[in-house]
Amino acid sequence: MATKTVKTYCRFCHAYCPMEATVENNRLIALTPDTSNEMYGGYTCIKGRQMIDQIDHPTRLQQSQKKQPDGSFNAIGTELAMDEIAARLQSILNSYGPRSIASYNGTYSYQNSAAHDVARAFHAAIDSPSYYTSVTIDQPAKVAIGPTRMGWWNGGSHMWNDSDVAMIIGNNTLVSHYSIPGGIPAFSPHNALRDGKKRGMKVICIDPRVTEVASRADLHLQVRPGQDAAILAAIIAVILADELYDKAFCLEHVEGVEQLREHTQRFTPEAVSAAAGIPAEQIITAARMFAAGPRGTAVTGTGPEMGPHPNLLQHLVQSLNAICGRHYREGERLPNPGVLTPMGPRSAEATGPQPQWLSDGVKSRVSEDICETVVLSPYGPLKEMPTAVISDEMLLEGEGQIKALICVGGNPLLAWPDQEKTHAALSGLELLVCIDIKMAATAQMADYVLAPKMCLEREDVTLLTDIWHDKPYSQYTQTVVEAEGDKIEEWEFFWAIGKRMGLNMSMTNGPIDMQEKPKKFDLLENITRGSRVPLQQIYNTEGGKIFDVPDVILDAPDPTTRGRLQLFPPGLEQELSGAYSDMKSSSTEEYPLLLISRRMKNTYNSTGPELGLLKSKGTTNPAFMHPKELAKLQIADGDIIEVHSRHGAIPAVASASNDIRPGVISMSHCWGGSPDPTANADQQVREIGSNTNRLIDNLENAERYSGMCRQSSIPVAIRKLS
Repeated sequence: MATKTVKTYCRFCHAYCPMEATVENNRLIALTPDTSNEMYGGYTCIKGRQMIDQIDHPTRLQQSQKKQPDGSFNAIGTELAMDEIAARLQSILNSYGPRSIASYNGTYSYQNSAAHDVARAFHAAIDSPSYYTSVTIDQPAKVAIGPTRMGWWNGGSHMWNDSDVAMIIGNNTLVSHYSIPGGIPAFSPHNALRDGKKRGMKVICIDPRVTEVASRADLHLQVRPGQDAAILAAIIAVILADELYDKAFCLEHVEGVEQLREHTQRFTPEAVSAAAGIPAEQIITAARMFAAGPRGTAVTGTGPEMGPHPNLLQHLVQSLNAICGRHYREGERLPNPGVLTPMGPRSAEATGPQPQWLSDGVKSRVSEDICETVVLSPYGPLKEMPTAVISDEMLLEGEGQIKALICVGGNPLLAWPDQEKTHAALSGLELLVCIDIKMAATAQMADYVLAPKMCLEREDVTLLTDIWHDKPYSQYTQTVVEAEGDKIEEWEFFWAIGKRMGLNMSMTNGPIDMQEKPKKFDLLENITRGSRVPLQQIYNTEGGKIFDVPDVILDAPDPTTRGRLQLFPPGLEQELSGAYSDMKSSSTEEYPLLLISRRMKNTYNSTGPELGLLKSKGTTNPAFMHPKELAKLQIADGDIIEVHSRHGAIPAVASASNDIRPGVISMSHCWGGSPDPTANADQQVREIGSNTNRLIDNLENAERYSGMCRQSSIPVAIRKLS
């Protein structure tokens, strides 16, 4: 029998851990860490190691499905399915116009390195702005609103491996395997944290839970949820009042220091400590420890950005980094400007705010305050519509109403806020197409479900994480096993539909061949044209590698292009006032508890519980509470409880946990099933969990610009059901 070993990398999530796959007669028989990889050192997580189970799992779709009049599904050839889908899309386009056709590109779509660019090319070809992704569910402030309002530093911020201090706000990389540069790297995070501590790095953690990161921090502020923005304002106030900021950097590159000082001074450590439930001395210590640096950045996770005042919080975090000068300067080496990014000089200068990005794009039909968000990428600014209000865009009648949705690698029925509204919106579509490996909750509502190839059945390059590493690292993986059955890649769907509709599709660096289906390598070469390391060289390299490329030394600022970072953009005064008012009110007598989000080690959003080993670790998303809180309510560990908010109610399994402060419930999102009573999802809470999005009104407390609603720090009450 023919046996081979292939160096590849995991795409279960975005950490991209290197692996070695053993294949026998096109069957995956072993999957182990690549211990020879110099960047990861043999690290993998429990989820990625289950791909050997996932690729042949009984629930996996082997061919595409079409919904029948009675609601059942029958197999259909993928080519025939795309013939029918293209005809229906053309009819919808002719009847309702370009904006009526939308795509939602979920978390798994990011793991296919060609999917997003070809999807964007499809949207551009039909002139539809209705391109949505999962990133605007939980972090539009970080990737779009924050840099748009403040500007950004072209020389990059301090990375973890050359930092003296880090402030980590609601980010548990040891479980989530996610952090922006500056936080604990997602690539072998335990080793990175351990190595940082060994060299004397100070870690400050702000989190309502004693997370895996918090338990290893030098200082943990175990705050009451919802007060993150107030705490950051207080830390900034201490640093400015005590003259601990980088005056030289601010004088040369920053605007609005005095305005920020004036409007944060009322956030005294004493006032904020009372609201946040922590000693005032902790706030002062955190401010002084971070300011002492002298190198290191503050970063946020998705948790606090899903809570109150995310736009303000992200702006204050960026402001903290700016006033402390936590950016690389003229003459310093930029650790990793990217391997796949274009070559060119980099300057130690700011690009100022881009206020036109907040108003000049396509407006949401839901609110004049919401429009296209502009997400910064290594290849330039990219526009997308905010997912927070996509359900309303489907339900609101009139010109521009979304009539067709293509869902790629996502599960909107479980992921989007306000689940009841999401269900109504998806039910009202004229066409719903899902590309999914299984009949997930959203796929069960679809007209067509197309079976995709899984990551080990396709080639890819580490495009998403290219600038997240602190060294010029990249990996191109060949196909490990050929897909069996009738399966396609996500990008192939958009190309095939475009061809059938007679579209001319083009990406940033050139057109796509619409006569003969291009090779994936050719698409990736188009995307990365002019990269520091040619894609062909990465393709020819076995396994992941840190490439030997010339250092990028930051040039002096160019007087003709340099801008200034704006600490006090329009609207910030009102946002600070809102955060200050919220210090006096969070929970109420009717809803005395605060529900926060969390990650779970054995799942990745809604993927994982169906796999054997991961299933044995748990099949529900418990409602974690402090034992004292459960005892007070005479609830035992494992009891079924009802969690209810002003908007809705869900069942949950109570679980005692000493790592969470009293007055708080912690549950993971993206669990449960359909809210349709006929689905009987609530009766299966121990088997499939429960969906916290049913507790949320997506238009309540919506953020300006992004429309993002409050998905964490939700006032709730509980009662025992069993």
